[in-house]
Amino acid sequence: MKLAIIGCGEVGRLYAAAAAPHFELVLCDAYPSAAAQELAEQLGVELKSSIGPWLADMDRIWACVTGDVAVSVAEQASAHTSPGTLYADLSTANSADKRKAAELLEAKSAGYVDIAIMGAVGLTGVRTNLLAAGPDASSAVTDFGKLGAPARALNDATAGDAIALKLLRTVLTKGLEALGVEALIAAESQGVREELYRVLEDIDTEGFTNFLNAVVRTHVLHAERRFHEVDRAIAQLDEAGLPSSVLAGTRERYEQTVGALKDSTPAPGTAENIDSAVSWLLESSQAAKAIA
Repeated sequence: MKLAIIGCGEVGRLYAAAAAPHFELVLCDAYPSAAAQELAEQLGVELKSSIGPWLADMDRIWACVTGDVAVSVAEQASAHTSPGTLYADLSTANSADKRKAAELLEAKSAGYVDIAIMGAVGLTGVRTNLLAAGPDASSAVTDFGKLGAPARALNDATAGDAIALKLLRTVLTKGLEALGVEALIAAESQGVREELYRVLEDIDTEGFTNFLNAVVRTHVLHAERRFHEVDRAIAQLDEAGLPSSVLAGTRERYEQTVGALKDSTPAPGTAENIDSAVSWLLESSQAAKAIA
């Protein structure tokens, strides 16, 4: 089976090396790095500098490009893709752009699968979780399974659904990353970083998902108290000469909930059930947006 990988950055090179034993491989990159050229030589495969008629011979195309060029690459590829070819888009393009890309490929009777990389390939390599969406998602899961990549197809999903989940994950993980940076450098400046790790051990014990549900559930009960705690944390970082940029947004989130609690008291038991808590928080957020 012939496979073209378009884009030879970190992601493209990772999957190219893993796919080489299983597919007849061709690489493509308009501006190949030295690392891409070296990989092509090591694998003994051709490295194309542009998309062209050669793409018509491919059974599979994996687009490992940045999100800002995903639609452009799909448009170029669709001009040369043969009917029945399966195009897997591993870019971080948003849902709307992935749907546009899907339309371009499907107009040429090619399959399109939205693939979202659920993790950091620099840390977990080919074992990084993949989420696939689209009518041909199961075929893509089979393809990536040959590489040992843990891929899963979303049920009853269309192009854009996988990346939507990826970006929701980003809301949490990148927010935590930024908070982690602020917390650890502040702890280091105060000489207590090792102790900070120790006081976080309860999260390790309970598991992150349980912790997340617990703090969101109880948010509807304790938002005001925690709001004042955030103010004290902001003051502490200010005193340390390391003012927080992230906690300002955190404070706004708590302030919004405190205001909502004054306007609408949650029903008894709301804080005991994550579904009820999230529903109330969503309703209060939508109400605040409508007023604004």
